[in-house]
Amino acid sequence: MEKVSVIVPVYNVEKYIKRCLNSILEQTYKDCEIICVDDCGQDKSIQIIEEIQRENPGKIRILYGTVNQGLGAARDRGIAAARGEYITFVDSDDYLKKDYLETYVSRAEETDSDLVIGGYIRDENGQYKNNPISVTDPEFAWTYVTAVAKLYRRRFLEKNNLSFKGIRRYEDEGFTYRLMVCNPRISMLSYEGYFYYLNNESITKSVKKDRSELIVEYFHTVDQLFEDISDVRKNRELIRYCLISGLVANMLYNGKGCGKNKMSLLYNEYKKIVYKIDPQIGKNKYIKLRYLKSEPWKKRWASWVILHLQVIHMDRLVFYFISLL
Repeated sequence: MEKVSVIVPVYNVEKYIKRCLNSILEQTYKDCEIICVDDCGQDKSIQIIEEIQRENPGKIRILYGTVNQGLGAARDRGIAAARGEYITFVDSDDYLKKDYLETYVSRAEETDSDLVIGGYIRDENGQYKNNPISVTDPEFAWTYVTAVAKLYRRRFLEKNNLSFKGIRRYEDEGFTYRLMVCNPRISMLSYEGYFYYLNNESITKSVKKDRSELIVEYFHTVDQLFEDISDVRKNRELIRYCLISGLVANMLYNGKGCGKNKMSLLYNEYKKIVYKIDPQIGKNKYIKLRYLKSEPWKKRWASWVILHLQVIHMDRLVFYFISLL
């Protein structure tokens, strides 16, 4: 039984999958299995993986699929099949430094952690930017919602029945918040070993003019998430801020260009969910800029502006302006 299960969802990544798998196979830490989850793309990704599998017997497992289900469902299949003591996720267009697994596993074992969190390096057409984490901020883990660049104790995920719920988009947020309310033992790493490749073909980077359907989808996701964790008492105020901050960011980003008529409908639904989560969000202490300084600054300021305008019933104007861009 390997110590680490590396889960790699695969969908239309024939340009990148070899780089991804080679970066895992070349790790200094060898006690791992690679689980490639076929999400039924239309290119030659799986054939490339099969070739690499033949060259590296016993290292790669392929979970074949029959229908495209999305990233969340693919990761869930990987979790269910994992045999390692620890689990880590690597997106198939991303790649790792050679000491990535060694660094994370060493920290997990030294600290007996359920979750180890590190930073990442953004790769945009060969231009690299380090994105370190804030190791001294106790609330950083709540604002760092990506599922990658982390190592999870498999037993902890299983004990708390944690999964991505098969969600197609914005699946990382729900997974992160469900994980955090289970109070994992966390260790923070001053280390960036995960290369996040900026893939301009990504769904969430779509240049489509009207993305209002993504907002509706996100509303359903957040509503269900709140139902799942609404009874949690610890960090209650923080949880509610995080959910509403996510709603604000999604409305501002995906609401661009949707038109004022659609925005009017979206705004009414947005207000219903906000008041369901926290009818007194204007009094939430985390709106204040002295808190959560590790939250991405654009999201932080956007939430600060919108939620203050909401108190005086002026937030609608900002959303309407965005809908006309």
